[in-house]
Amino acid sequence: MDKVMYDVAIIGSGFGGAASAIMLAKLGHTVALIEKGKHPRFALGESTTPIMSKTIRHLGQKYDIPEFVNLASYDTIMSAHMPITCGPKELFHYFWHEPGLSSATLSNGIVPEIIVQTPEVDTQLYRAESDKYLVDVAISYGADYFEETTVEDIEFNDDGAVIKCSRPDGSASEIKTRFIIDGTGHRSLISQRYDLIVPQEELDTPLNSRSIFTHFKDVGDFESSLECDDAFIGRTPVPRIRGTQHHCFDGGWIWFIPFDNGVTSVGLNLDIDTYPINGKTGEEEFWEIIGRYPIVEKMLKGRETLMPFIKTKRIQFRTKQAVGDRWAMLPGSAVGGDGWFSTGLGFTLLCAHRIVDMLHTKMLKDDDFSRQYLENYETALFKEWKYVCRMVDGIYKSMRHFEVFKYYCFFCFMGAESFVHRGGIKRPHDLKYLLLNVGDDNFVAKFEEFYTMVKDLHGREEATQEQLDYLRDFVRYEMKDYNYRDYGNPIYGGVHRRLDKSSRYFAELA
Repeated sequence: MDKVMYDVAIIGSGFGGAASAIMLAKLGHTVALIEKGKHPRFALGESTTPIMSKTIRHLGQKYDIPEFVNLASYDTIMSAHMPITCGPKELFHYFWHEPGLSSATLSNGIVPEIIVQTPEVDTQLYRAESDKYLVDVAISYGADYFEETTVEDIEFNDDGAVIKCSRPDGSASEIKTRFIIDGTGHRSLISQRYDLIVPQEELDTPLNSRSIFTHFKDVGDFESSLECDDAFIGRTPVPRIRGTQHHCFDGGWIWFIPFDNGVTSVGLNLDIDTYPINGKTGEEEFWEIIGRYPIVEKMLKGRETLMPFIKTKRIQFRTKQAVGDRWAMLPGSAVGGDGWFSTGLGFTLLCAHRIVDMLHTKMLKDDDFSRQYLENYETALFKEWKYVCRMVDGIYKSMRHFEVFKYYCFFCFMGAESFVHRGGIKRPHDLKYLLLNVGDDNFVAKFEEFYTMVKDLHGREEATQEQLDYLRDFVRYEMKDYNYRDYGNPIYGGVHRRLDKSSRYFAELA
């Protein structure tokens, strides 16, 4: 180990680190994958999206990695008999709760539900197994894996970098490399070494949220936990259990991510402006809030938890830079956002693709590792973080009024679908093609206009019918170039089924 000079050393073997190792090793580069802990282990970021599924399929086809192609949908995971526990994700499901609500309708007769069916059957990944699987695949392609190896120091020099490591038995070693990818997460080694974390009081995002989460065993069924009729049951194109459930309320939301082994990931995300940080335990505060919403409480009360409740402080953060001479950070090391819309895995893969592609086509080939080659990557990452955070902040602000929330929620779907439609997944270095379409100046301008309206309505006790009609028409007509599912059309009742192959979306697909 002391005598080898690797092309790339990746510190952190989570989803992004292992995926990067697979791509680089498949391309013929020597890779060291360094892990402080060991697999299998718990990790958040368990729900895939159409962006993630299409990205991993594209990368599998581009680099001839069949394991990536198989991971692109629940159906292919099942047919390939992959050693991964997972669950089907065929819906984005949202139900808006008032305190005390136990039925499927509000007092005004509205069904406070949104259902958006995914283009194919995406996946809920049991990360303890999926991350281990990716590490095993990286090893099979030739990456050297160093488990239970703590990085004590990093020294950069003219030839590369020396990573000084230790192991639990007290032994020390060095790993030499030409380039480092930091995939160590929010306690990033590079950011600590160079003091790169932006202080919380200087953080340039309005999003201000925290989380409490755990895993439950055998949770109750949503449809059996509320008062409803057959018409409500029949609203959905597939059972609601085949999706990620979002139980939303003023100031927060609860995720339910079910796996096929009877385990369900459950988390509570809270707007800190509405629910300030406090000294309560995670378990105490979780049940206190859940107790206000009888439907969710019925699904969870008396069910076994499989791990302690984890309670965070503010989960947003950003580093001052994400790249440097001979190093780059994956997004989990450079920025922190929010679990809403499950952007994490897709964002990670998009960013890993950008780094790997630049290393393979330019930096490793020319033996030039100056930061200039990755400045576009840094610009893209920080711009995506900025606008995704603004979009999610708008979600929290919109949750005060269900109808406002509904139209704003559609806006986020239009961002994701137009990004895919325009071919953004296949254009890793073009700043006009960014996650949720935030590289499109026209889309961003319309988003800012809509976001401003939502923030204004957040401060009002009621949203008038005239204001709601304006939001609906904005989504339907102002956004028609991005609105492939006719979001906002009242005939759908908030339920948008999978698009037909004859639709405009597929006819114009880039």
